[in-house]
Amino acid sequence: MAAEVETGYACTNEPPHRFALRDRMRNANGILVTLERLDQPYPPRRLFITSREMKMGYDDVYKACFVCVDQGRKENAIALPKADLEAGLPPAV
Repeated sequence: MAAEVETGYACTNEPPHRFALRDRMRNANGILVTLERLDQPYPPRRLFITSREMKMGYDDVYKACFVCVDQGRKENAIALPKADLEAGLPPAV
């Protein structure tokens, strides 16, 4: 497992929900990450980013904000920079 990345991320909701990356692990099909909410107590959530998403020509991977989804709000996105997702992980096979 890779070390934690201490950068914060936010969804597009107003006010935004704030998150940090935790426990990242690469497997043959992508990267499994844990997002932890920083602004309020909330259970951490594991997200899977596929290898295909990582190979797309964008600098960020966009995932739905699970807090917004759980609260029944319009789906908002969390932008996760690929460089932060891959930092400290072994190279993709």
